[in-house]
Amino acid sequence: MDERTADLEKATHRFGEAWAIGDVAVLDSLLSPTYTHADAFGKSFDRSAWLAYARSRSDRATNIRFQDVRIRIIGDVGIVTGANNLLGAGIRNAADRTELTIRFTQVWIWQQGRWLREAFQATPVQS
Repeated sequence: MDERTADLEKATHRFGEAWAIGDVAVLDSLLSPTYTHADAFGKSFDRSAWLAYARSRSDRATNIRFQDVRIRIIGDVGIVTGANNLLGAGIRNAADRTELTIRFTQVWIWQQGRWLREAFQATPVQS
């Protein structure tokens, strides 16, 4: 694995872990200025709306596990696909304890020597 691929893998995991605990400072540092997000429930967010949503998660203790992660880099664009198993408190709302598995596609861009997440799309996996 080359250095940029390893950096993208680390950024992907860091982002997921920051989302799980509502660490908005880390999330903000990893988002592009033009970020868009389509969640597993059909909602779409621009950067500022998604960060407001993430801020509301700051008291939650969700666990996130990655599976089947594949990374492709084409020029300065990274495409990450895989699955997340979300467990514990606060997945859908603060009181929710229902597990959720999603398949995801993430688009990252390489700018000024680091990866920034540009877009995210999630699809729930039916059990």
